Amino acid sequence: MKKSLIALAALAAVSAASAQSTVTVSGALVLGIGTSELGTATSDLQMVRSTGNIGFSGTEDLGGGLKAGFNVQTAIGEAAATNVTVSSQAARRTLLGDRQAHLTLSGGFGTVLAGKANGAVKSIMGIADVSGLPLINGLGAGDSGESFSTAGNIAIAAGDTNARIIYGDSFVNQVAYSAPTISGFTVSVGIVPVQTTSTGVGDDSVGKDTISYTLGYTNGPLNAVVNLSDVQGGTAPYQMTTLAANYDLGVAKIGVVQQSIRLDSGTNPGNGTAITASVPLGSGAIGFGYGRRVASGSSNTSFGDDVKHTFVGYKHNLSKRTAISAIYSNIDRTGTTTDFKETHVLIGHSF
Repeated sequence: MKKSLIALAALAAVSAASAQSTVTVSGALVLGIGTSELGTATSDLQMVRSTGNIGFSGTEDLGGGLKAGFNVQTAIGEAAATNVTVSSQAARRTLLGDRQAHLTLSGGFGTVLAGKANGAVKSIMGIADVSGLPLINGLGAGDSGESFSTAGNIAIAAGDTNARIIYGDSFVNQVAYSAPTISGFTVSVGIVPVQTTSTGVGDDSVGKDTISYTLGYTNGPLNAVVNLSDVQGGTAPYQMTTLAANYDLGVAKIGVVQQSIRLDSGTNPGNGTAITASVPLGSGAIGFGYGRRVASGSSNTSFGDDVKHTFVGYKHNLSKRTAISAIYSNIDRTGTTTDFKETHVLIGHSF
């Protein structure tokens, strides 16, 4: 009996410890095959990758309503490389935490985050884009526009951000706070602090912090958010206003986003607008998207050309975690010869 009691006590202790700390492994891999056109050039039949990542997240119950958490997300293999045709092992190497690596402390007061995390605009694209399609080039992608190697393989054109519709970043040294939800409203603020040259970390070319304010609202089928960002990175600081929303009609879900940017000099380099939709059909859904960025014609071209992005596709769910998608996408860049079209069939699995 005594031994049984000791065993039960030990089991209870282990169970309590397990309940207080959890770690989750998650990720996704989407691969496809198809053809692409860049200007007058057409690729051979090619393998493409929409995404590949693995993440580790966890929480620990600190007691008294407090919880500590972490999130480390890493691009898988070639997805982290600038050019997937490069044979260099260094270019193909996966860097742990290259997408996100941050800690959180949460409780009745809200949540505090510190570390590398998506900026608010990049995060709210999940509200704006409801198409559910695994696009190679999305409306808010880091880089859009592609080129081909002599072998016909696909390669992301490094630095070609002028085809983007909506701009958003990840910040390495972010500190953010999100307040508790009250009557459907949430408020958050994020700061990317300037750091001195002696640290060797951060953006030393600017004189003040980057700061971001976000107000969100959720009520039944409606999700809406507005973000104001004062971005100080680089040599051209700017202010950015982004509004996004989606509404579930039952027979379809619609998402919209609008963004305007104003440089410190007073110049508006252009506005971006996009609308997406998803219509359930059988075991999947049809997805649509249209985006337009109208450039101001100013001498600053850092924020895009006149560009239109149209896409349509069907995603068929084989299970809750595995799906096949067929997608056609067209990026039309006014006044350039680098219009981009892609027709791909992709299979994706999340875990």
